Amino acid sequence: MNKKCVLLVCLSLFCCVSLFAQSRRVTVHLRDVSLKELFQAIEEQTTYRFSYRNTIIDESRDVNVSADSVEVSVVLDQALSGKGLTYEILSSKSIVISEKNQAAGQTQADGKKVISGVITDDTGMPVIGATILEKGTNNGTITDFDGNFSLTMASQGTLQVSYIGYATQEIAVAGQENLNIKLKEDSEQLQEVVVTGYMSEKKASLTGSVAVVKMKDVADIPTGNVMSSLQGRVSGINITTDGTPGGMNTSTLVRGTTTINDSSPLYVIDGVQTRDNIASILSSNDVESIQVLKDAASAAIYGAQAANGVIIITTKRAKEGDVKINFDMSLTAQTFATGFDMLNTQQFGEVYWQAYQNSYGTHPNSVVYGNGDTPVIQEYYYDQNGVRIRTGNTDWAKEIYNTALMQNYNLSLSKGFKDGNVALTMNYIDQDGLVRNSDFQRFNTRLTSNFRFLDNKIRVGESFAINRWTQHLSPGGIEENVIAQHPAIPVYDENGGYAGGYVDILGDKPNLIRLTDNEANNRHAYWRIFGNAYIEAEPIKNLTFKSNFGVNYYTEFNSTFVPKWQEASRSVDSNELSVGQAYDLDWVWSNTLNYHFEIDQHAVTALVGMEAKKDYHETLTGYGKDLAIEDKDYLYLDGVTSGQIVGNNAQKYAMVSYFAKVNYDYDDRYLVSATVRRDASSRFGASHNSAIFPSASIGWRLSREVFMQRTSEWLNDLKIRASWGINGNDMIDNDATYAKYLVSLKDASYNMTGDGSLLAPGAYKTMSANTNLKWEQTEQINIGIDAVFLNNRLGVTLDYFNKETSDMLIRRDYIAVIGEGGYYWYNGISMNNKGVEATFTWKDQVKDFNYDISLNLSYYKNKITDLPSDIYYTYGGGDGVRQSIVGQPFGSWMGYKTDGLFRTQAEVDEYMSRYDVQIGAPGVGRIRYVDVNGDGVINASDQTWLGSDQPKVIAGLNLGASYKGFDLSLFFNGMIRDAYNNSKYYTDLFQCWNGNHSTRLLDAMEAWNQYLQTGVYTCDTPALVAVNNNNEDRLSEFYIENGSYIKLKTLTFGYTFPKNLTDKMHIGNLRLYFQAQNLFTITAYTGADPEGLGYAYPQPRSYTFGLSLGL
Repeated sequence: MNKKCVLLVCLSLFCCVSLFAQSRRVTVHLRDVSLKELFQAIEEQTTYRFSYRNTIIDESRDVNVSADSVEVSVVLDQALSGKGLTYEILSSKSIVISEKNQAAGQTQADGKKVISGVITDDTGMPVIGATILEKGTNNGTITDFDGNFSLTMASQGTLQVSYIGYATQEIAVAGQENLNIKLKEDSEQLQEVVVTGYMSEKKASLTGSVAVVKMKDVADIPTGNVMSSLQGRVSGINITTDGTPGGMNTSTLVRGTTTINDSSPLYVIDGVQTRDNIASILSSNDVESIQVLKDAASAAIYGAQAANGVIIITTKRAKEGDVKINFDMSLTAQTFATGFDMLNTQQFGEVYWQAYQNSYGTHPNSVVYGNGDTPVIQEYYYDQNGVRIRTGNTDWAKEIYNTALMQNYNLSLSKGFKDGNVALTMNYIDQDGLVRNSDFQRFNTRLTSNFRFLDNKIRVGESFAINRWTQHLSPGGIEENVIAQHPAIPVYDENGGYAGGYVDILGDKPNLIRLTDNEANNRHAYWRIFGNAYIEAEPIKNLTFKSNFGVNYYTEFNSTFVPKWQEASRSVDSNELSVGQAYDLDWVWSNTLNYHFEIDQHAVTALVGMEAKKDYHETLTGYGKDLAIEDKDYLYLDGVTSGQIVGNNAQKYAMVSYFAKVNYDYDDRYLVSATVRRDASSRFGASHNSAIFPSASIGWRLSREVFMQRTSEWLNDLKIRASWGINGNDMIDNDATYAKYLVSLKDASYNMTGDGSLLAPGAYKTMSANTNLKWEQTEQINIGIDAVFLNNRLGVTLDYFNKETSDMLIRRDYIAVIGEGGYYWYNGISMNNKGVEATFTWKDQVKDFNYDISLNLSYYKNKITDLPSDIYYTYGGGDGVRQSIVGQPFGSWMGYKTDGLFRTQAEVDEYMSRYDVQIGAPGVGRIRYVDVNGDGVINASDQTWLGSDQPKVIAGLNLGASYKGFDLSLFFNGMIRDAYNNSKYYTDLFQCWNGNHSTRLLDAMEAWNQYLQTGVYTCDTPALVAVNNNNEDRLSEFYIENGSYIKLKTLTFGYTFPKNLTDKMHIGNLRLYFQAQNLFTITAYTGADPEGLGYAYPQPRSYTFGLSLGL
């Protein structure tokens, strides 16, 4: 047996030696080539890799070599003869080319010398392919399969050694010749510090579900709201946004819909809590990092405010060093790209004629199209009282949507001291909207500072931002009206006034140019001061006291004027002015005591704290009519002459909390964490105003176990974690527990004198009190796995969660039998939300080429699990009799199932003979409704649940690559869900609306003409009729489509200038980039944009040029 083993070993060694010998022999027949081309030919035939300094290799094509199966040394001797060069074969993988008479470590006349060495990891194994670079230059090489390298460089220079999965090292080579460099595992991914609420923790020690956003991935995206750039980039987050200038219409959900009330997460910015729009608080340039606390254990420290998740934003701080100045700017062109193909005036007439013929058997009599056998566009459709309106052919989308520009400028100045730092940033954004006369301008400035005293035992700092922004809004409903407005209506009449419809088949939509002109003179101005100041003290080692005070002051002013107007026969002879002023003052004061100690392999971190917060809000409004002068310089309430109304109200909210958290860590293997928080809220009655919210979590880093050591070559880290916790929610009206009364002369008057005529105002109850209201609670479990493989190249994170929300707070609809005070709040609804989240990352480098891939997936399933008996069959769209939303997703649709369209008359006749049709009128080309309950009758009892538009799967894929100074990234996001396409009411159903429709009706018209010849209707758009006999405006599967999509969200190409060039330019860094957004969408959805359902402000296709400059 031993002899066999020895024989096998000998045979193996012989084979290796033979292969090695073969790898050293080459066949070369080259004429008039350069040395580099020869080296490349040798590398292609062997395992050798050449290392040399570019400056010693000339580009002359004077090398001639002809040899068959000879040693590499023979070829090199011949090729290098007379060139003043020599070579050294360091191993079976590396050949170093150098100048003659230049030994390793010997300094040349030009101040250069050869540095050789070997690179190993912390276990002593050679590191293959590590990059060795002379700092500040492009001069470099890579290690061979034995970890060897050789590089000719400046004798006083510095080596930079880097490799994926290991920390980059810098070594000064002065006085050194041969280096043995041991790389240490890059612990950034494992030792990364994550802010988790009142404290920071190592990511490797986390036992909860926390996602960390890399700001470098979204830094180039031009947006007024940093959250809008994160859609699809973080598992577990669904961000809904549209094209509203400034990103002011952006909403965020963490792990889906948690409650029927406000499901938005809590934002914590430098310790200050808020639910306000992030775009109104800071610019994306201010953000250093974003952490998303998704499960109950990681978010429970925020108690009643954390049921919907917590997003912690940390702003940038100055670093130690000289004064640094950074300037960033971008210019963006935004184009409209999500419209419909709508009918023009002539096409509408042709469609109209067939629809009328199909319903009435004759042609219509129209002031727009005449009364002949075919439609003929009349020159004028309105000529009355001196107003003439010429029939137009208006593309309303082109009139309303324009190519818009956005400018974004950011300037930051920072200075780091030995014991502190100061930074000032200023940002200005000016964005024109796609919608005519809509825009947004914001100026933001932020001052941050941190100082250390008494040998770092006392630390103080602050971060305050002042924001001022103005905007012109898009008129409400204009996105819908662009689709609905009739093309025959021109913008202006013959006198220059606004043209309108309100006649014949032109519909009743207002003139859209008039609406946008009105907005141009309105005023909307806002201010916000947001920030915090803190003091930290460390009286004894590892014991830290911190007191943090945050303030959020907000004020807004709105002045909206509607002038007198006339459109054709319709006019309003009075004007009106509404003015409003509001302000909010919120403050939060938190005090914490944090202690950390370690004993042998045991580590404990304990935190206790208290927090108080108070919010105050007040509004003042005024309204009046009939201003004598409509010039914008006179649009003030002093000018109104009638209809004056004033309003003023205020509300307060307060919360006091106490909390504690303990983390235990044994040998970085066994991890335990527990949190408890008690909150008391002013929104509940005295008997239920406080509640306790606990959580617990555990983690096990298997990769640290002895029995896992054999996997260390391919497994860098493996952690299993589990958590449980309860969070609360008090997001209801501040006065929910109070009875409300209204003083009114109109609705609660009394004839106190008994004379039957003199009335005195009285009061009546509008809402009943419910002092037994209690906290809405969300109980959540989470099981997760974090793993890192292949020298930190591959990262995998998996999470499963299950959230049960109970006692949801709901305001019951008015109950007439109660009478006065029929509205009131109570607890009642329960909901379940569960899902799976996955994140996969891969990063690697090949010489100077770096690339990374990240994919995240989120799967959700939501359903209502319980309802109070009195609303069991009515809440959420139930039919009131037998269909309850219990068991269905929140926001589900109740309607009729359909089975396509009737294609032939035979199908219609068979259907009519089978069913008693009590709703609708079946016919060829009409929607076929399904007998859901199987009773042979088509009626309202056949309504059923049709699904919801809640996402089933959300995905994001990021592809990034860089080569030397160039970088390229592509980001795709997508979603799997159903969609209710309400635009089909306008676009596909002629009989439901007198305004415009899509060109799909031309297909329906052609299909009907073919039907008259073949007897088969082949179009999927319902046939044209003028009367809605089949009740096709009712909610049905006809409107529900596959709303899934894949979108190329961003494409970025940039170039960062090399350091040797920026040094010559006397600047720190310079980067130029180009970015495109929303380039294409793959979807079966026939609406405008599957990402923003309904009539949202359209998301633009945008093209950005940007510059980043550091001094």
